[in-house]
Amino acid sequence: MLNGTTVSQHQSCIRPWWHNIIVGVLLTPVNGVALILLSLLTLPAIAAQPIDPTSAQQPLTLQTDILIESQPLTLKDIMQVPESDWQPAPEDINQGYDSRGHWFRIQLDNKSGQNLDRLLEIAYPLLDFIEFYEVSRGQLIRKIITGDELPFSARPIANTSFVIPLALDAASTKTVYLRIQTQGTLLVPLALWQDTAFWAASSQQTVWRSMFYGILLVMAAFNLFLFLSIRERAYFYYVVVVLSILVLMMSLHGFSFQYLYPAWPRINDRLLLFIVPFSQLSLCLFASEFLMLKRRHIYWHRAMMILASLTAVMAITSLFMPYALSIRASVALALPVSLANLAAGLTLLAQGEKNARFFSVAWMSLLLGVLATVLHQFGLLPSVFIVENGIPLGASIQALLFSFALADRYNRSKEAYFRAKENQLEALKRQQATEAALYRASSHHELTGLPNRALFESIIKSDAQQDEKTKLSALFLVHLLHFDDVNKTLGHEYADQLLTQCARRLNTLANQCAGIVILEEAPEPSAIAHVEGVSFTFMLTGDTRKEIIEASRPLTEGLSNPIEFLGLTLEQQFVVGCSFAEGDDVAPSSLLREAFIAFDQHHHFHGQIAIYHPEMNPYSPRRLMLMTDLREALRTDNLALHFQPQIHLQSRRVAGFEALIRWQHPEHGLVPPDEFIPMAEQTGLIKPVTRWVIVRALQFCKSLDQLECDATVSVNISAINLREPDFCAEVCELLNANHVAAQRLVLEVTESAAMADPAHSLAVLSALRKAHVRLSIDDFGTGHSSLSYIRKLPVNEIKIDRSFVTEMSHNQGDETIVRTTLNMCHDLGYEVVAEGVENAETQTLLSEMGCDVIQGYHIARPMAPDAALAWLEATEWARRHLPD
Repeated sequence: MLNGTTVSQHQSCIRPWWHNIIVGVLLTPVNGVALILLSLLTLPAIAAQPIDPTSAQQPLTLQTDILIESQPLTLKDIMQVPESDWQPAPEDINQGYDSRGHWFRIQLDNKSGQNLDRLLEIAYPLLDFIEFYEVSRGQLIRKIITGDELPFSARPIANTSFVIPLALDAASTKTVYLRIQTQGTLLVPLALWQDTAFWAASSQQTVWRSMFYGILLVMAAFNLFLFLSIRERAYFYYVVVVLSILVLMMSLHGFSFQYLYPAWPRINDRLLLFIVPFSQLSLCLFASEFLMLKRRHIYWHRAMMILASLTAVMAITSLFMPYALSIRASVALALPVSLANLAAGLTLLAQGEKNARFFSVAWMSLLLGVLATVLHQFGLLPSVFIVENGIPLGASIQALLFSFALADRYNRSKEAYFRAKENQLEALKRQQATEAALYRASSHHELTGLPNRALFESIIKSDAQQDEKTKLSALFLVHLLHFDDVNKTLGHEYADQLLTQCARRLNTLANQCAGIVILEEAPEPSAIAHVEGVSFTFMLTGDTRKEIIEASRPLTEGLSNPIEFLGLTLEQQFVVGCSFAEGDDVAPSSLLREAFIAFDQHHHFHGQIAIYHPEMNPYSPRRLMLMTDLREALRTDNLALHFQPQIHLQSRRVAGFEALIRWQHPEHGLVPPDEFIPMAEQTGLIKPVTRWVIVRALQFCKSLDQLECDATVSVNISAINLREPDFCAEVCELLNANHVAAQRLVLEVTESAAMADPAHSLAVLSALRKAHVRLSIDDFGTGHSSLSYIRKLPVNEIKIDRSFVTEMSHNQGDETIVRTTLNMCHDLGYEVVAEGVENAETQTLLSEMGCDVIQGYHIARPMAPDAALAWLEATEWARRHLPD
């Protein structure tokens, strides 16, 4: 009894051994298991042992008795407590969570004959209050008050543990009383150290702990770098896990209190309370993200989210909740959090998830460290480094294995990424090959493999935009003639082979032309584009039109040579249309259209190349407008006829007049017949135009009659007129209506027009001849007529084209052609008219050759009807009647 109060007996105040183990296990699975599990099995007291002067470090549990307060006691009260109330301390003093004051009496018996200086260490840095009393012979010698609720400066020696220096006199006994009270675990590991041994052990411990902290920092930094690189949240949560373990271990070791905030013990308390649930929170988030539970196991994901929510609430409330309640609640959550993490890992491992291997082993490593510590405390394992540091090593291995797990996941993710990239690259290559094939199919002709029209236009347009100095350029369009005959004769398969062979030859010939534009270099240089059917195109550049046309000669001459195919020698007939780019604006589509128009009109040209001129374009805005205006001119009688006289050389008198149509347009001025006659042929206006010309020519005949001149009047007719079934009847009707004899009218038709439809032309011309209308072949020598066929035509005269007559006075070749033509025509019974007589020398030559009639500027230019009549009255060539 003390002051009427019974001091609690040892049997009621010392925890049973199993209670200490349960408390330790509850603390372990958090990251803070490291802090306790040093609890022991309570053993019976043993008689106190004297101080060993040779021992570097001596445990003091055998020299220690314990007494637990039922109410606060002073040192004076304690010194009056009966000896029976004191109980021997267990080998490891671990009272669990007990906030009552605990008194420890330590008997220090120095039986040696020397004075001893020792350090008393309480090796658990989380004790709130420690009162130290040094008593000798019943007198208080020294009193020290310290604890982690006081500033760090209150400690007599600056160390993470509580260390108190002691001086033990030789052959003396000294009693030390300790009163310890704390809100956390009351763990009191007591030892007596030699000074040098203590500092050596403390330095070694600091080194090992620093290495441990450094490992955690390096792993945190490395995985933070990975997170910043790949932005995967598992790495971020792992960084938080490692840092929380680091902060927890530094707090448990007392390192952070000593070096980071020694003057603020309140921060030390609250940080420890906060970091325990926060580390559990980070573990739950890491497990859910690392194991991808949301996708792989939704129930474990939900469990982790519930535990994460609870630990988050606990972390927040720890900032203001009482210490004892907060630490107990956090420890209570530690067990379900740890078991849930381990169970989730094992569940996914059983399902074959490779990510769960390191995860599960990491948790097992921590539990093994805890188990080693417990067994060591039971004395079942020896005191070796691995066993004594089982919990820190287990936590380190756990963090390291987590890092390996992330590295393994990263490597497999990287391998999967590279495999995906390789597959993507292969797919891209296949796509590019498909696109290339599609592009080639869409940009090249499927039969010949040459660039098609779309690619040709694209390349030419691109080249024109890139060229700084634009040369004159020309587009050539080659059209193979009569290829349908090959199809019908050899069949489509052989016709395709022939077309391909022709295309290759055409490309070879084009590459030999100077100034050729190469469309593509691979797989072989291509200068030719296959536009459509049997039409090909290429582009030449040069300084002048003449130079470009000359540069194309190797191609046209080469194509004129026969081609060998299937043992046959085939003549290759073709026409070429050419259009020149005006200025810097090269529009391939427009040039192609103009080249098409040109070779459609190739029969109007000499040679194989038809060059486009704007006036031949029936679809130009000017021609579209002229077509409308021509119809109106016919309706309003705004066309005119001019007449050019023809002289009979033998009689030297006027033999006739050629009627030449003229159109004085109110806006465009004089429109030449070469421009509007083809337009009239294409639009169907040629029929009324021809009727109008015949009527005005017959009217001029009547005017000649008034001057007693019976000269003929020649009118040019079109091939289209010859295809009219009633043309002869209409001509006869007009002759009768104007009372003009049929032999006074001469209808001129070009040999090309006569050959357009030989059978029908022959029938119409024969009908006209029967009607006594005179017929003439115009522009003889410029076409490709068969003389044998012309001989069958019922014509009266042949007109030699002016292109042979004009230069014959100083061109021996033209003179020979004219002489030969005259002789041949006379032999065939035709009268010959030579047009284009520009001088007296030409007239003399023709007279000497026996030409019948001449016509040209040397005689007179074409004149209006009144002027022609006036000229007829005044000229020396005039006479009233011609001989029969």
